[in-house]
Amino acid sequence: MPMQKKDRGRLDNRIDLLERTEDGFCPRLLHPTTKRCKHIMHLVVRGQVTFSLMLCRGPATMNNEFTFLFGATERDRKYNPQDAPERADRNRDDLISNPNRRCKHERFSKDPETII
Repeated sequence: MPMQKKDRGRLDNRIDLLERTEDGFCPRLLHPTTKRCKHIMHLVVRGQVTFSLMLCRGPATMNNEFTFLFGATERDRKYNPQDAPERADRNRDDLISNPNRRCKHERFSKDPETII
């Protein structure tokens, strides 16, 4: 989905805050998703469109890394797509079975048509 320049800045700011936290402790940044997906948290980026980035601790090093699993939008506190936490949970399971699919975080490009 295309992101506006301000929204990309907010997203990068949230990711920077997440990187600077000690031992991954950041209670005000991350929120649980559902009880069915207990390992999945979301990072909310409010802007013209509210983005919810689904992530988890680890799965390789639980104390000092996070893994982005799925991106969704939010409206009226409902995810679009509605099964975003479940998709993120499936992606987590896939990463556990195939660790070579992981990569380091890269900054989004300056192009307003950046896809997340």
